[in-house]
Amino acid sequence: MLKAQYVTIAFILMFNTMFDGAAITKRSYSDRSVKEYVTERTCWWNEVCKEEFQTLFRCKCPSWSYCRSPGRYYNAVCSMTETGYIWDQPASQWRGQ
Repeated sequence: MLKAQYVTIAFILMFNTMFDGAAITKRSYSDRSVKEYVTERTCWWNEVCKEEFQTLFRCKCPSWSYCRSPGRYYNAVCSMTETGYIWDQPASQWRGQ
Protein backbone atom coordinates (compact mmCIF):
# COMPACT_ATOMS: atom_id res chain seq x y z
CA MET A 1 0.00 0.00 0.00
CA LEU A 2 2.77 2.42 0.92
CA LYS A 3 4.67 1.56 -2.26
CA ALA A 4 1.66 2.52 -4.40
CA GLN A 5 1.59 5.96 -2.77
CA TYR A 6 5.30 6.50 -3.57
CA VAL A 7 4.71 5.47 -7.20
CA THR A 8 1.78 7.87 -7.45
CA ILE A 9 3.81 10.75 -5.96
CA ALA A 10 6.74 10.00 -8.27
CA PHE A 11 4.40 9.96 -11.28
CA ILE A 12 2.86 13.30 -10.30
CA LEU A 13 6.28 14.90 -9.84
CA MET A 14 7.51 13.54 -13.17
CA PHE A 15 4.35 14.71 -14.96
CA ASN A 16 4.62 18.16 -13.35
CA THR A 17 8.29 18.50 -14.37
CA MET A 18 7.51 17.57 -17.98
CA PHE A 19 4.88 20.29 -18.36
CA ASP A 20 6.29 22.93 -16.02
CA GLY A 21 7.67 25.03 -18.88
CA ALA A 22 4.68 24.58 -21.17
CA ALA A 23 2.62 27.70 -21.74
CA ILE A 24 -1.13 27.61 -21.28
CA THR A 25 -2.82 28.68 -24.50
CA LYS A 26 -6.30 30.12 -24.26
CA ARG A 27 -8.50 29.33 -27.21
CA SER A 28 -10.70 31.75 -29.12
CA TYR A 29 -13.37 31.23 -31.70
CA SER A 30 -14.51 33.96 -34.10
CA ASP A 31 -18.14 33.94 -35.22
CA ARG A 32 -19.02 36.09 -38.26
CA SER A 33 -22.64 34.96 -38.65
CA VAL A 34 -24.26 38.13 -37.25
CA LYS A 35 -23.99 41.06 -39.67
CA GLU A 36 -26.49 43.74 -38.58
CA TYR A 37 -27.29 45.95 -35.59
CA VAL A 38 -30.47 46.88 -33.77
CA THR A 39 -28.97 50.37 -33.49
CA GLU A 40 -25.67 51.88 -34.65
CA ARG A 41 -24.73 53.23 -31.24
CA THR A 42 -21.48 52.43 -29.44
CA CYS A 43 -21.64 50.12 -26.42
CA TRP A 44 -20.22 50.95 -23.03
CA TRP A 45 -17.45 48.75 -21.65
CA ASN A 46 -18.89 45.51 -20.21
CA GLU A 47 -22.31 46.23 -21.76
CA VAL A 48 -24.21 43.41 -23.48
CA CYS A 49 -23.46 43.77 -27.20
CA LYS A 50 -25.32 40.60 -28.29
CA GLU A 51 -28.03 38.72 -26.47
CA GLU A 52 -28.22 34.93 -26.63
CA PHE A 53 -30.29 33.51 -29.52
CA GLN A 54 -30.65 36.96 -31.17
CA THR A 55 -29.66 37.58 -34.81
CA LEU A 56 -28.72 41.26 -34.39
CA PHE A 57 -26.09 43.05 -32.31
CA ARG A 58 -27.51 45.44 -29.70
CA CYS A 59 -24.65 47.91 -30.19
CA LYS A 60 -21.12 48.18 -31.56
CA CYS A 61 -18.13 47.67 -29.27
CA PRO A 62 -15.37 50.31 -29.33
CA SER A 63 -12.35 49.50 -31.52
CA TRP A 64 -10.21 48.59 -28.48
CA SER A 65 -12.62 45.88 -27.30
CA TYR A 66 -14.29 42.65 -28.42
CA CYS A 67 -17.88 41.43 -28.31
CA ARG A 68 -17.17 38.21 -26.41
CA SER A 69 -18.96 35.54 -24.44
CA PRO A 70 -18.02 32.29 -22.70
CA GLY A 71 -19.79 30.33 -25.47
CA ARG A 72 -22.19 30.62 -28.40
CA TYR A 73 -25.36 30.42 -26.29
CA TYR A 74 -24.53 33.18 -23.77
CA ASN A 75 -24.95 36.93 -23.72
CA ALA A 76 -21.85 38.64 -25.11
CA VAL A 77 -20.34 41.79 -23.58
CA CYS A 78 -17.79 44.35 -24.76
CA SER A 79 -14.51 43.26 -23.22
CA MET A 80 -10.82 43.90 -23.73
CA THR A 81 -10.11 40.15 -23.43
CA GLU A 82 -9.77 38.40 -26.78
CA THR A 83 -10.35 34.87 -25.50
CA GLY A 84 -13.56 32.91 -25.56
CA TYR A 85 -16.29 33.16 -28.16
CA ILE A 86 -15.69 36.34 -30.17
CA TRP A 87 -18.61 37.76 -32.14
CA ASP A 88 -16.93 39.55 -35.05
CA GLN A 89 -18.79 42.78 -35.61
CA PRO A 90 -19.12 44.27 -39.12
CA ALA A 91 -16.76 47.14 -39.94
CA SER A 92 -14.34 45.95 -37.27
CA GLN A 93 -11.23 43.81 -37.30
CA TRP A 94 -11.13 40.80 -35.01
CA ARG A 95 -7.55 41.12 -33.82
CA GLY A 96 -7.11 37.41 -33.09
CA GLN A 97 -6.61 36.54 -36.77
